[in-house]
Amino acid sequence: MTKTLLHPLPLLLTGLLLGPLPVGGQATTTAATQAALEDLTPANTVLIYVDFNTGLDNVLTTVPGPQFRQNVGAYVDIGTVFGDVPIALLGEENEFYGPFFPELDRIRDRARHFHRTAPSGYTPEMATWLAEARRPNVVIGGISIDNCTLHTSLDLLRNGYRVYVLTDVSPTNNPKAYEAAFTRLVQAGAVPLTWVTLATDLVGDWDSPAGRRLMPAMAQYLAASTVGTPIDTTPDGHGIR
Repeated sequence: MTKTLLHPLPLLLTGLLLGPLPVGGQATTTAATQAALEDLTPANTVLIYVDFNTGLDNVLTTVPGPQFRQNVGAYVDIGTVFGDVPIALLGEENEFYGPFFPELDRIRDRARHFHRTAPSGYTPEMATWLAEARRPNVVIGGISIDNCTLHTSLDLLRNGYRVYVLTDVSPTNNPKAYEAAFTRLVQAGAVPLTWVTLATDLVGDWDSPAGRRLMPAMAQYLAASTVGTPIDTTPDGHGIR
């Protein structure tokens, strides 16, 4: 698949290395800074869920298992509350990967499922879907930050999208791998988020229909994402503790 650069990558890298350059007494902003300042709304955002399969979560260590599953539940609930936000689902259910987390049952009916054979989920089909959605901001999270979430994010950045990586639903198997992937993503222009930040960005005002729908999820998951309840659904029974 040909990867077409739609934004001035050399300029972006210059900005990341040198910082904003003063022009006429005003500071210019890099593409990465603009992405960090962007106001995520239901009208300009897409959500991507990556490989939340029960056969994969038994190797994850950088986000404690109980908190990880609570965070995934919160990310799913955000997708249900903001029903006008397009959703993409990546992952295959088979003997190796296992079934999807049961939490995803709440969004599967309205999610667009993209089949792939490469680590990156940015397939020609996804490229067409995103172009038709006409939304510049892509929020992504899943297993794992140093593999499929990383490569999908990099392809999205190469093709001109603002990318926001949910770090608390994107663990991996060791801190060094997490650090390397996280650093590369930020250097490439991705913006790190947590599910709480995503929820509060999208809701805008708690005194709104979406705000009132979101409050139960906040009450359920906010404390539990720190404390959590263990749920082991891996096929071998040696996953989340």
